Amino acid sequence: MQDTHSTAVQELDVAIVGAGPAGACTAIGLRHSGLRVGVFDKAKFPRDKICGDALSIKVTEALKKLSPELPEKFERFSQKLCANAVKIVSPSYDCLELVFKPKKHFSGSALGYVSRRIDFDNFLVEQFCGAPNLSFYENTPVEAVERHREYVELHAGKRIFRAKMVVAADGAHSLIAKRLANFKLDEHHYSAAVRAYIKGIADPRPENYVEFYLLKELRPGYLWIFPLPNGIANVGLGVLSAVLHKKRINLREKLIEILSSHPQLAARFRHATIIDGVKGFGLPLGSKRMNISGERFLLTGDAASLIDPLTGEGIGEAMLSGAFAAEHIRKCFDAQNFSAEFNKQYDEAVYNRLSPSFRLHYVLQKIAATPFLVNLLVRKVGRSEFLKDTVASMVENFELRKKLSQPSFYLRLLLE
Repeated sequence: MQDTHSTAVQELDVAIVGAGPAGACTAIGLRHSGLRVGVFDKAKFPRDKICGDALSIKVTEALKKLSPELPEKFERFSQKLCANAVKIVSPSYDCLELVFKPKKHFSGSALGYVSRRIDFDNFLVEQFCGAPNLSFYENTPVEAVERHREYVELHAGKRIFRAKMVVAADGAHSLIAKRLANFKLDEHHYSAAVRAYIKGIADPRPENYVEFYLLKELRPGYLWIFPLPNGIANVGLGVLSAVLHKKRINLREKLIEILSSHPQLAARFRHATIIDGVKGFGLPLGSKRMNISGERFLLTGDAASLIDPLTGEGIGEAMLSGAFAAEHIRKCFDAQNFSAEFNKQYDEAVYNRLSPSFRLHYVLQKIAATPFLVNLLVRKVGRSEFLKDTVASMVENFELRKKLSQPSFYLRLLLE
């Protein structure tokens, strides 16, 4: 640690480390709080983030929770593509295509969206920049953190900051989570992924299908194709780290191999071009409940391991955790209580919202590792308009979605 006597110390009420979706939403939630808030990020915005770029309906839920005008602003945000259709290809190459209908299968105007993180994250940052109580420190990585009785001290960009509360929004390899919460990687609850931006893919669908290819050799992993504006697609591959290490797979090489050999993909990608290479990233999954708070700190987003264990989607979850963090921080300052015990209220708020789907999707992750059941589901549902409609309704109907984890559901499919 540096000598604090030789360096001026800046006092903050709240330090938010990371300006991705979780950190940005925490800042948005505190922009009218009157608290002295500092947001720190190692990059200068707009900046890219290696990701699948998919935005679930949880994104609009989080925006609505933060402020009633934000969903309207997001609707006007032009750098996104609405997706209301999905294509799922089973390990046996059976195909299920679902077109989702607004107001029938889900309540919003779109099932989900796809937007490059360089655009979407910058949209979120713009929502808090300029708030009089908030300072944004770009190009300022936090290099050290130490909790004291009355404050948390951060060393960032050769400067020292002291905050009464710190929010970890610094991603899957969070310094704050490691130092203050003693987080360690658990490969059974962690996925590795690669993605590439690719142009020139043949047979684009006008309905903007998001595509999932379930692969027998990478179960329970999958390959995705998510369309983006301007004829580009985000194409990637994700698999549990435990499977990856056991089979000694190079994901970058595997992605190229699948795109050139899969019976339903090889012709479509024959003349396609990869833009800026194949890049990798990690996904800490929400399939294992963690302690995501402690004395004077909260963990959000990927730093709190809040990625959906089935889909790998984490942006909406990160935004919701940021909204909950801002709400809880206001309570902390109202009560002047920053203790670990008081902060457990934040854990409960986050997990009350996310745990039911995490638990279910962890079970479905195991089912997805069973090719027979996946092949059965895709084949049977793909041939029945009634079952297609039922599965489409599962997007927002959680009770209906639970049927996918019940053996009786698959027994009925066998008997049909």
